[in-house]
Amino acid sequence: MSKEEKNAKKLAKKEAKQEKKNVKAEAAVAKAKAKAEKKHAKDYEKFVKDTDKKNQQLQAKAAKDGKEFTPIAIPAIEEFKSKGELKAEKATAKAYAAYIKKIEKKNAKTEKKCAKKGQPFVPIAIPTEEEFAATAVNGNKAGKIFMMIILVLLIWFLVYFMIMFISYQYQPRVPDVTETEGGSKVAATYETYSNPHEITTTPDYSIADAKLYLKQTLKDNWSDLGYSSDPSNSSISYNNRIEKINGADCYMFTCGGKTFAVSVKLSAAYYCHNGEYSPLSFNNTDEFNWNN
Repeated sequence: MSKEEKNAKKLAKKEAKQEKKNVKAEAAVAKAKAKAEKKHAKDYEKFVKDTDKKNQQLQAKAAKDGKEFTPIAIPAIEEFKSKGELKAEKATAKAYAAYIKKIEKKNAKTEKKCAKKGQPFVPIAIPTEEEFAATAVNGNKAGKIFMMIILVLLIWFLVYFMIMFISYQYQPRVPDVTETEGGSKVAATYETYSNPHEITTTPDYSIADAKLYLKQTLKDNWSDLGYSSDPSNSSISYNNRIEKINGADCYMFTCGGKTFAVSVKLSAAYYCHNGEYSPLSFNNTDEFNWNN
């Protein structure tokens, strides 16, 4: 696609966008015009009613005083303008002049920029004063609704805090008192809370306790461990090392050529063979002298 075709495509896109805005603006103008005509007819009807009433009063007063009566002229509805309409026209004319100046300045800047880049220039359409007035009315309506919501919220908060302030009653703190034997009253005193429960944890047992634990375990499991007889009375040797097994520190022992491990918390005992640790337990089915 050539540069001219690209520029033509951009121009067509901008013109379509501008046309869409123009259609929207025309619809807004028609709506605002219908609304303004309805309000104008209502204001004119009120003006005619008030003027007729005032003319009747002036006529009665002139007849009483013997003077000539000159009624207040009532213009045609097309020529009539209320005070609000006159004020709005003046404000709109001023705002419209400022808006035109702003659009012309922006168009000049954009045209210069497009000429520099070699792009098509589509000026911002300058609306008529009626179109501008309709757009301004619609924008002001949205702003008024927003401000009305903010105002309602502020009033609600103000009423709420006023009610809370009026209904609040200050109640000074009254300390607890106790009556003594003499009849006098003194401030009550309370003991500081203390937790009667002691926090306990399983202690680390000694090597001797672990050896007794292992003796009982061997007495109950010697046949399952492959011994020909109960080795619990044989020599149990401590290997002078501690290993971590299943997350727990364990004393390492040797008895009858086999290796065993006992947790320092006496929570478990293990038979060590072929690099594996099999848990052991004692039955506690017969008496065993732990003091031996």
